[in-house]
Amino acid sequence: MNSILNDNIRKQRRFIFITVLILTLFGTLMVYESSSIYAYRTTQDAAYFFKKQFIFFAIGLACFFLTLLVDLEFLRKHAKEFLFLTLIVLVALLVIGKKAGGAKRWFHFFGFNLQPSEFLKVFFSIYCIDYIIKRKNNIKNFSTLIPLWIVLGFMCLIVVVQPDLGTAVFWVLWTLCMLFLYRTKKKHLGLIVLVGLIAVTLLITLYPYRFRRITGYLNPFADPRDSGFQLIQSQIAYGQGGLFGVGFGESRQKLFFLPAAHTDFIFSIIAEEFGMVGSVFILIIFFVLFHKMYNIAKANEDEFRKGLLFGILLIFFLEIIINIGVSCGLFPTKGLPLPFISYGGSNLIVHYILLALFFNASRPQQLRTIKTSPGPETISGDWA
Repeated sequence: MNSILNDNIRKQRRFIFITVLILTLFGTLMVYESSSIYAYRTTQDAAYFFKKQFIFFAIGLACFFLTLLVDLEFLRKHAKEFLFLTLIVLVALLVIGKKAGGAKRWFHFFGFNLQPSEFLKVFFSIYCIDYIIKRKNNIKNFSTLIPLWIVLGFMCLIVVVQPDLGTAVFWVLWTLCMLFLYRTKKKHLGLIVLVGLIAVTLLITLYPYRFRRITGYLNPFADPRDSGFQLIQSQIAYGQGGLFGVGFGESRQKLFFLPAAHTDFIFSIIAEEFGMVGSVFILIIFFVLFHKMYNIAKANEDEFRKGLLFGILLIFFLEIIINIGVSCGLFPTKGLPLPFISYGGSNLIVHYILLALFFNASRPQQLRTIKTSPGPETISGDWA
Protein backbone atom coordinates (compact mmCIF):
# COMPACT_ATOMS: atom_id res chain seq x y z
CA MET A 1 0.00 0.00 0.00
CA ASN A 2 2.85 2.41 0.82
CA SER A 3 4.47 1.78 -2.56
CA ILE A 4 1.18 2.48 -4.37
CA LEU A 5 0.72 5.69 -2.39
CA ASN A 6 4.30 6.79 -3.06
CA ASP A 7 3.96 6.13 -6.79
CA ASN A 8 0.76 8.17 -6.85
CA ILE A 9 2.40 11.04 -5.01
CA ARG A 10 5.38 10.99 -7.36
CA LYS A 11 3.06 11.23 -10.35
CA GLN A 12 1.21 14.16 -8.82
CA ARG A 13 4.46 15.94 -7.95
CA ARG A 14 5.68 15.43 -11.53
CA PHE A 15 2.40 16.83 -12.87
CA ILE A 16 2.67 19.88 -10.60
CA PHE A 17 6.25 20.63 -11.66
CA ILE A 18 5.55 20.26 -15.39
CA THR A 19 2.37 22.35 -15.12
CA VAL A 20 4.19 25.15 -13.29
CA LEU A 21 6.92 25.15 -15.94
CA ILE A 22 4.30 25.44 -18.69
CA LEU A 23 2.51 28.25 -16.83
CA THR A 24 5.81 30.11 -16.41
CA LEU A 25 6.73 29.76 -20.08
CA PHE A 26 3.24 30.89 -21.07
CA GLY A 27 3.54 33.79 -18.64
CA THR A 28 6.94 34.78 -20.06
CA LEU A 29 5.41 34.81 -23.54
CA MET A 30 2.49 36.91 -22.30
CA VAL A 31 4.90 39.32 -20.60
CA TYR A 32 6.58 39.90 -23.96
CA GLU A 33 3.28 40.17 -25.79
CA SER A 34 1.73 42.63 -23.31
CA SER A 35 4.83 44.77 -22.69
CA SER A 36 6.71 44.94 -26.00
CA ILE A 37 5.24 48.25 -27.17
CA TYR A 38 5.61 49.86 -23.74
CA ALA A 39 9.15 48.47 -23.43
CA TYR A 40 10.17 49.84 -26.84
CA ARG A 41 8.79 53.26 -25.98
CA THR A 42 10.60 53.45 -22.63
CA THR A 43 13.83 51.50 -23.29
CA GLN A 44 14.09 51.19 -27.12
CA ASP A 45 14.10 47.41 -26.64
CA ALA A 46 10.80 45.63 -27.26
CA ALA A 47 12.07 42.48 -25.52
CA TYR A 48 13.36 44.31 -22.42
CA PHE A 49 10.86 42.85 -19.91
CA PHE A 50 10.82 39.50 -21.70
CA LYS A 51 14.59 39.07 -21.35
CA LYS A 52 14.54 40.08 -17.69
CA GLN A 53 11.66 37.71 -16.98
CA PHE A 54 13.54 34.87 -18.64
CA ILE A 55 16.55 35.62 -16.41
CA PHE A 56 14.24 35.57 -13.38
CA PHE A 57 12.90 32.23 -14.59
CA ALA A 58 16.43 30.78 -14.78
CA ILE A 59 17.29 32.11 -11.31
CA GLY A 60 14.00 30.76 -9.97
CA LEU A 61 14.77 27.28 -11.31
CA ALA A 62 18.24 27.39 -9.77
CA CYS A 63 16.73 28.42 -6.42
CA PHE A 64 14.17 25.63 -6.78
CA PHE A 65 16.80 22.90 -7.05
CA LEU A 66 18.94 24.45 -4.30
CA THR A 67 15.95 24.67 -1.95
CA LEU A 68 15.28 20.97 -2.49
CA LEU A 69 18.59 20.33 -0.71
CA VAL A 70 17.72 22.45 2.32
CA ASP A 71 17.00 20.69 5.61
CA LEU A 72 13.49 21.71 6.66
CA GLU A 73 14.28 21.02 10.30
CA PHE A 74 17.10 23.55 10.08
CA LEU A 75 14.68 26.16 8.69
CA ARG A 76 12.17 25.30 11.37
CA LYS A 77 14.74 25.50 14.16
CA HIS A 78 15.96 28.92 13.03
CA ALA A 79 12.62 30.30 11.82
CA LYS A 80 12.72 33.16 14.35
CA GLU A 81 16.20 34.23 13.28
CA PHE A 82 15.37 34.17 9.57
CA LEU A 83 12.16 36.14 10.14
CA PHE A 84 13.98 38.65 12.35
CA LEU A 85 16.63 39.22 9.66
CA THR A 86 13.90 39.70 7.05
CA LEU A 87 12.20 42.31 9.24
CA ILE A 88 15.54 44.09 9.77
CA VAL A 89 16.01 44.22 5.99
CA LEU A 90 12.48 45.65 5.62
CA VAL A 91 13.28 48.36 8.17
CA ALA A 92 16.53 49.16 6.31
CA LEU A 93 14.52 49.35 3.10
CA LEU A 94 12.62 52.34 4.51
CA VAL A 95 15.93 54.21 4.75
CA ILE A 96 17.98 53.15 1.75
CA GLY A 97 15.43 51.49 -0.54
CA LYS A 98 14.55 52.63 -4.04
CA LYS A 99 11.45 54.81 -4.20
CA ALA A 100 9.11 54.16 -7.10
CA GLY A 101 5.46 55.09 -7.50
CA GLY A 102 5.53 56.83 -4.12
CA ALA A 103 6.61 53.67 -2.25
CA LYS A 104 9.86 52.22 -0.95
CA ARG A 105 9.59 48.49 -1.59
CA TRP A 106 12.70 47.65 -3.59
CA PHE A 107 16.48 47.49 -3.42
CA HIS A 108 18.16 48.26 -6.74
CA PHE A 109 21.12 46.09 -7.79
CA PHE A 110 22.81 46.16 -11.21
CA GLY A 111 19.66 47.03 -13.10
CA PHE A 112 17.42 44.67 -11.12
CA ASN A 113 14.98 45.34 -8.29
CA LEU A 114 14.66 43.14 -5.21
CA GLN A 115 11.47 43.27 -3.12
CA PRO A 116 12.32 41.93 0.36
CA SER A 117 8.69 41.68 1.49
CA GLU A 118 8.27 38.75 -0.93
CA PHE A 119 10.56 36.65 1.30
CA LEU A 120 8.02 36.92 4.11
CA LYS A 121 6.16 34.22 2.19
CA VAL A 122 8.98 31.86 3.07
CA PHE A 123 10.05 32.89 6.55
CA PHE A 124 6.84 34.14 8.14
CA SER A 125 4.90 31.12 6.93
CA ILE A 126 7.49 28.74 8.43
CA TYR A 127 7.57 30.72 11.69
CA CYS A 128 3.78 30.94 11.96
CA ILE A 129 3.17 27.26 11.24
CA ASP A 130 5.89 26.18 13.67
CA TYR A 131 4.41 28.48 16.33
CA ILE A 132 0.92 27.03 15.87
CA ILE A 133 2.12 23.41 15.84
CA LYS A 134 4.06 23.81 19.07
CA ARG A 135 1.05 25.32 20.83
CA LYS A 136 -1.81 23.47 19.17
CA ASN A 137 -2.99 21.97 22.48
CA ASN A 138 -3.55 25.50 23.86
CA ILE A 139 -4.60 27.13 20.60
CA LYS A 140 -8.08 27.88 21.96
CA ASN A 141 -6.61 30.16 24.64
CA PHE A 142 -6.38 33.71 23.35
CA SER A 143 -3.28 34.42 25.43
CA THR A 144 -1.44 31.72 23.49
CA LEU A 145 -1.84 33.72 20.29
CA ILE A 146 -0.74 37.12 21.66
CA PRO A 147 2.99 36.71 20.77
CA LEU A 148 2.04 35.66 17.23
CA TRP A 149 -0.25 38.67 16.80
CA ILE A 150 2.51 40.97 18.09
CA VAL A 151 4.94 39.64 15.48
CA LEU A 152 2.29 39.87 12.77
CA GLY A 153 1.35 43.39 13.86
CA PHE A 154 4.97 44.60 13.76
CA MET A 155 5.45 43.00 10.35
CA CYS A 156 2.29 44.64 9.01
CA LEU A 157 3.33 47.99 10.45
CA ILE A 158 6.59 47.89 8.51
CA VAL A 159 4.94 47.09 5.17
CA VAL A 160 2.17 49.66 5.75
CA VAL A 161 4.84 52.35 6.23
CA GLN A 162 6.39 51.48 2.82
CA PRO A 163 3.37 51.95 2.06
CA ASP A 164 1.86 48.59 1.11
CA LEU A 165 -1.48 48.12 2.85
CA GLY A 166 -2.47 45.27 0.54
CA THR A 167 0.42 43.05 1.68
CA ALA A 168 -0.48 43.66 5.32
CA VAL A 169 -4.11 42.69 4.65
CA PHE A 170 -2.92 39.60 2.78
CA TRP A 171 -0.88 38.35 5.74
CA VAL A 172 -3.65 38.98 8.26
CA LEU A 173 -6.05 37.07 6.02
CA TRP A 174 -3.57 34.20 5.54
CA THR A 175 -2.92 33.93 9.29
CA LEU A 176 -6.63 33.93 10.07
CA CYS A 177 -7.19 31.13 7.57
CA MET A 178 -4.38 29.04 9.07
CA LEU A 179 -5.69 29.53 12.61
CA PHE A 180 -9.18 28.64 11.44
CA LEU A 181 -7.84 25.37 9.99
CA TYR A 182 -6.29 24.58 13.36
CA ARG A 183 -9.67 25.17 15.04
CA THR A 184 -8.93 28.39 16.89
CA LYS A 185 -12.04 29.75 18.62
CA LYS A 186 -14.20 31.69 16.18
CA LYS A 187 -14.82 34.49 18.69
CA HIS A 188 -11.06 35.08 18.94
CA LEU A 189 -10.75 35.22 15.17
CA GLY A 190 -13.77 37.52 15.05
CA LEU A 191 -12.08 39.89 17.49
CA ILE A 192 -8.99 40.06 15.30
CA VAL A 193 -11.16 40.66 12.22
CA LEU A 194 -12.89 43.53 14.03
CA VAL A 195 -9.59 45.12 15.07
CA GLY A 196 -8.26 44.66 11.55
CA LEU A 197 -11.33 46.28 9.96
CA ILE A 198 -11.01 49.28 12.27
CA ALA A 199 -7.31 49.65 11.44
CA VAL A 200 -7.90 49.33 7.69
CA THR A 201 -10.76 51.85 7.84
CA LEU A 202 -8.52 54.38 9.60
CA LEU A 203 -5.65 53.81 7.16
CA ILE A 204 -8.02 54.32 4.23
CA THR A 205 -9.73 57.43 5.55
CA LEU A 206 -6.48 59.08 6.70
CA TYR A 207 -4.84 58.77 3.27
CA PRO A 208 -6.78 60.37 0.38
CA TYR A 209 -5.24 58.18 -2.35
CA ARG A 210 -6.47 55.03 -0.59
CA PHE A 211 -9.91 56.53 -0.14
CA ARG A 212 -10.01 57.41 -3.86
CA ARG A 213 -9.03 53.85 -4.69
CA ILE A 214 -11.99 52.51 -2.68
CA THR A 215 -14.45 54.98 -4.22
CA GLY A 216 -13.03 54.14 -7.64
CA TYR A 217 -13.67 50.47 -6.92
CA LEU A 218 -17.26 51.10 -5.77
CA ASN A 219 -18.08 53.36 -8.73
CA PRO A 220 -15.24 53.54 -11.28
CA PHE A 221 -17.29 55.58 -13.76
CA ALA A 222 -17.60 58.42 -11.23
CA ASP A 223 -13.93 59.23 -11.91
CA PRO A 224 -13.08 57.47 -15.20
CA ARG A 225 -9.85 59.40 -15.81
CA ASP A 226 -8.25 58.87 -12.40
CA SER A 227 -9.27 56.47 -9.63
CA GLY A 228 -11.58 54.42 -11.85
CA PHE A 229 -9.37 54.41 -14.96
CA GLN A 230 -7.50 51.14 -14.39
CA LEU A 231 -10.58 49.13 -13.46
CA ILE A 232 -12.55 50.49 -16.43
CA GLN A 233 -9.75 49.61 -18.85
CA SER A 234 -9.55 46.13 -17.36
CA GLN A 235 -13.27 45.60 -17.81
CA ILE A 236 -13.01 46.86 -21.39
CA ALA A 237 -10.38 44.17 -21.99
CA TYR A 238 -12.76 41.51 -20.68
CA GLY A 239 -15.58 42.89 -22.82
CA GLN A 240 -13.50 43.02 -25.99
CA GLY A 241 -12.34 39.44 -25.43
CA GLY A 242 -15.86 38.07 -25.53
CA LEU A 243 -16.16 34.31 -25.82
CA PHE A 244 -13.11 33.41 -27.93
CA GLY A 245 -10.94 36.54 -27.69
CA VAL A 246 -9.53 38.95 -30.25
CA GLY A 247 -6.58 36.66 -30.99
CA PHE A 248 -3.03 36.30 -29.72
CA GLY A 249 -1.10 39.54 -30.16
CA GLU A 250 -4.21 41.54 -31.06
CA SER A 251 -4.86 43.18 -27.69
CA ARG A 252 -5.77 46.86 -27.89
CA GLN A 253 -5.61 47.52 -24.16
CA LYS A 254 -1.85 46.94 -24.10
CA LEU A 255 -1.49 50.04 -26.31
CA PHE A 256 -1.00 52.33 -23.30
CA PHE A 257 -4.64 52.02 -22.19
CA LEU A 258 -4.34 49.47 -19.36
CA PRO A 259 -1.63 50.35 -16.80
CA ALA A 260 0.44 47.44 -15.43
CA ALA A 261 -0.69 45.23 -18.32
CA HIS A 262 2.30 42.89 -17.92
CA THR A 263 2.24 42.79 -14.10
CA ASP A 264 -0.88 43.09 -11.95
CA PHE A 265 -3.39 43.07 -14.85
CA ILE A 266 -1.88 40.46 -17.13
CA PHE A 267 -4.97 38.27 -16.72
CA SER A 268 -7.02 41.05 -18.32
CA ILE A 269 -4.82 40.81 -21.42
CA ILE A 270 -5.23 37.02 -21.39
CA ALA A 271 -9.01 37.48 -21.21
CA GLU A 272 -8.94 39.98 -24.07
CA GLU A 273 -6.81 37.84 -26.39
CA PHE A 274 -8.12 34.38 -25.52
CA GLY A 275 -11.63 35.27 -24.40
CA MET A 276 -13.74 33.57 -21.76
CA VAL A 277 -12.78 30.14 -23.09
CA GLY A 278 -9.06 30.79 -22.62
CA SER A 279 -9.58 32.43 -19.22
CA VAL A 280 -11.65 29.51 -17.94
CA PHE A 281 -9.02 27.10 -19.25
CA ILE A 282 -6.33 28.86 -17.16
CA LEU A 283 -8.63 28.70 -14.13
CA ILE A 284 -9.16 24.98 -14.68
CA ILE A 285 -5.39 24.45 -14.79
CA PHE A 286 -5.02 26.26 -11.48
CA PHE A 287 -7.89 24.24 -10.00
CA VAL A 288 -6.32 20.92 -11.01
CA LEU A 289 -2.98 22.14 -9.67
CA PHE A 290 -4.55 23.01 -6.31
CA HIS A 291 -6.42 19.71 -6.19
CA LYS A 292 -3.24 17.71 -6.59
CA MET A 293 -1.39 19.87 -4.05
CA TYR A 294 -4.25 19.35 -1.61
CA ASN A 295 -4.12 15.58 -2.08
CA ILE A 296 -0.41 15.58 -1.35
CA ALA A 297 -0.78 17.82 1.70
CA LYS A 298 -3.56 15.84 3.36
CA ALA A 299 -1.59 12.57 3.01
CA ASN A 300 1.47 13.84 4.91
CA GLU A 301 2.08 12.27 8.32
CA ASP A 302 4.32 14.97 9.83
CA GLU A 303 2.39 17.80 11.51
CA PHE A 304 4.85 20.57 10.66
CA ARG A 305 5.24 19.46 7.06
CA LYS A 306 1.51 19.10 6.66
CA GLY A 307 1.00 22.62 7.99
CA LEU A 308 3.71 23.96 5.68
CA LEU A 309 2.15 22.23 2.67
CA PHE A 310 -1.26 23.70 3.39
CA GLY A 311 0.30 27.10 4.15
CA ILE A 312 2.07 27.22 0.78
CA LEU A 313 -1.09 26.06 -0.99
CA LEU A 314 -3.03 28.82 0.75
CA ILE A 315 -0.50 31.46 -0.35
CA PHE A 316 -0.87 30.45 -4.00
CA PHE A 317 -4.65 30.21 -3.70
CA LEU A 318 -5.13 33.64 -2.12
CA GLU A 319 -2.80 35.33 -4.59
CA ILE A 320 -4.62 33.90 -7.59
CA ILE A 321 -8.06 34.70 -6.18
CA ILE A 322 -7.04 38.27 -5.30
CA ASN A 323 -5.24 38.99 -8.59
CA ILE A 324 -8.04 37.70 -10.80
CA GLY A 325 -10.66 39.23 -8.50
CA VAL A 326 -9.02 42.64 -8.81
CA SER A 327 -8.83 42.44 -12.60
CA CYS A 328 -12.53 41.46 -12.71
CA GLY A 329 -13.52 44.28 -10.37
CA LEU A 330 -14.53 41.99 -7.50
CA PHE A 331 -11.92 43.49 -5.13
CA PRO A 332 -10.31 46.93 -4.81
CA THR A 333 -7.12 47.42 -6.79
CA LYS A 334 -4.15 45.71 -5.13
CA GLY A 335 -0.71 45.33 -6.68
CA LEU A 336 -0.47 41.54 -6.43
CA PRO A 337 1.05 39.59 -9.36
CA LEU A 338 -0.49 36.42 -10.78
CA PRO A 339 1.77 33.55 -9.63
CA PHE A 340 4.13 32.16 -12.30
CA ILE A 341 2.57 34.35 -15.00
CA SER A 342 2.95 38.06 -14.14
CA TYR A 343 6.20 39.96 -14.64
CA GLY A 344 8.30 40.32 -11.50
CA GLY A 345 11.64 38.92 -10.44
CA SER A 346 11.29 38.71 -6.67
CA ASN A 347 7.80 37.27 -6.96
CA LEU A 348 8.76 34.58 -9.48
CA ILE A 349 11.91 33.54 -7.63
CA VAL A 350 10.14 33.32 -4.26
CA HIS A 351 7.32 31.29 -5.79
CA TYR A 352 9.81 28.75 -7.09
CA ILE A 353 11.36 28.62 -3.62
CA LEU A 354 7.90 28.00 -2.15
CA LEU A 355 7.28 25.28 -4.74
CA ALA A 356 10.59 23.65 -3.79
CA LEU A 357 9.65 23.81 -0.10
CA PHE A 358 6.37 22.11 -1.02
CA PHE A 359 8.30 19.35 -2.82
CA ASN A 360 10.82 19.14 0.01
CA ALA A 361 8.10 18.68 2.62
CA SER A 362 6.18 16.14 0.56
CA ARG A 363 8.82 13.56 -0.19
CA PRO A 364 7.05 10.19 -0.61
CA GLN A 365 8.77 8.53 2.36
CA GLN A 366 7.17 11.13 4.66
CA LEU A 367 3.62 10.17 3.69
CA ARG A 368 1.37 8.09 5.85
CA THR A 369 -0.34 4.88 4.96
CA ILE A 370 -3.89 5.58 3.86
CA LYS A 371 -6.34 3.13 5.31
CA THR A 372 -8.75 1.76 2.80
CA SER A 373 -12.06 0.08 3.30
CA PRO A 374 -15.10 -0.82 1.20
CA GLY A 375 -16.38 2.68 1.96
CA PRO A 376 -14.86 6.08 1.19
CA GLU A 377 -11.14 6.67 1.71
CA THR A 378 -10.37 7.85 5.23
CA ILE A 379 -7.38 9.71 6.55
CA SER A 380 -6.62 10.11 10.22
CA GLY A 381 -5.26 13.31 11.72
CA ASP A 382 -6.21 16.93 12.36
CA TRP A 383 -6.80 17.63 8.67
CA ALA A 384 -9.35 14.90 7.98
